[in-house]
Amino acid sequence: MIDTLANVKTALLISTSTDDALLTRLMAGADGFITQHTGRIFTGGTFTETHPAARTIIFLRNYPVVSVASVKVDPARQFGTGTERDPDTYLLHADRGLIESLTGPFLSPRGGRRDDWPGALQVVYTTASNAVPPVIQEAFTQLIGHWYRQIKTFADQEYEMLVERWVGTDAKLWPWGLANGLKIPLGVLELLAAYRTPPTGW
Repeated sequence: MIDTLANVKTALLISTSTDDALLTRLMAGADGFITQHTGRIFTGGTFTETHPAARTIIFLRNYPVVSVASVKVDPARQFGTGTERDPDTYLLHADRGLIESLTGPFLSPRGGRRDDWPGALQVVYTTASNAVPPVIQEAFTQLIGHWYRQIKTFADQEYEMLVERWVGTDAKLWPWGLANGLKIPLGVLELLAAYRTPPTGW
């Protein structure tokens, strides 16, 4: 998970445990959204990826990289032990998750296309755990807070799409956006924008 329940509650000024189950569910949804939107897993681990092999540079989806276990190049995509590249033939730029071949394309392209040999290069690598960027944690918390407030509004409306309710002589008004449900906040998307990994091919 991108952050802890305790940290999320502190940021959202929630001091009771009444809504812990709801917040935990929202945390799982926010974690999944950020992973899907950015194309990255920020919580660290060991990953296996395949890329086109007719390139001299491969951008890994997750970074910074702690270590590379293997780089295998195999036109048959079986990736047996005999397909592993010597580490002396490539260079890891760990901060950006970039692997640079020092001997030209990992496989010579057949038609001059840099995306040739799709899925013929396999990389197994590891990123650090407990190293989530603070900006990502902030986006995570803001998204949870957005959903949490929206749910509380729906509950106050008794799950009807109301824009107004009268109790005696007192009126409570909601903007149509709150009554109808709000999109992902622009601020969250702006925080995530710099951390998105563009598609790199199969």
